[in-house]
Amino acid sequence: MNLRKWMKLFGTTILIGAIVTVAGSVTIQLFNPDFRNVEASGWFSYILMMALIGMTFGAFAHMGFFAYLMLNYIARSIFRRPYSWVAIQGFIALFVLAEIAYWTYGTNFPNYTYWLIPLVLIIASCVVAWLKVGQTSSGAWIPTIFFLVAITSMESVPVFKTGDISSLLYQLIPLFICNAYQIMQLHRILGKSQDVAPIAAAAK
Repeated sequence: MNLRKWMKLFGTTILIGAIVTVAGSVTIQLFNPDFRNVEASGWFSYILMMALIGMTFGAFAHMGFFAYLMLNYIARSIFRRPYSWVAIQGFIALFVLAEIAYWTYGTNFPNYTYWLIPLVLIIASCVVAWLKVGQTSSGAWIPTIFFLVAITSMESVPVFKTGDISSLLYQLIPLFICNAYQIMQLHRILGKSQDVAPIAAAAK
């Protein structure tokens, strides 16, 4: 990965974060009676603010992405057997899903949050992993799910403490989409073929 590719990935990621955040927030506010009589200048200021917040989400997701790549590089040098690190990633992903249920159960979040958020997160992660496997190899299943579940959740830890479902969705959805984009682009950036070994897929 050279500087040009890195800058392109970073720029596109923060742009996606801005677009998703603006689209989601504006859609929600359209159903808010308090916003129906807001002047055009007010809407412009609101959209600009949401775009800046979305860009921050994108930058945060990018930091998490490279943190995962560094973690993956170190782990692969520590664990001599490739499947050991893959198995650990799978276990951590399941543990994080259970933690999400623990964080949200019996809190100010709606009662359904403790099971719906983990369920939607794992389903969405499996869909992205399926697409990833189709473009690389079967070894990308667990690493992709781990990245989308564990890293996205880690990036969203502060908002889990708010107890506000709107705030949670405002941050969790853009982060997930940014992370999904990055993991789907990595093998293209690295120029790896579909014939890579399963352990190589863990780095993609």
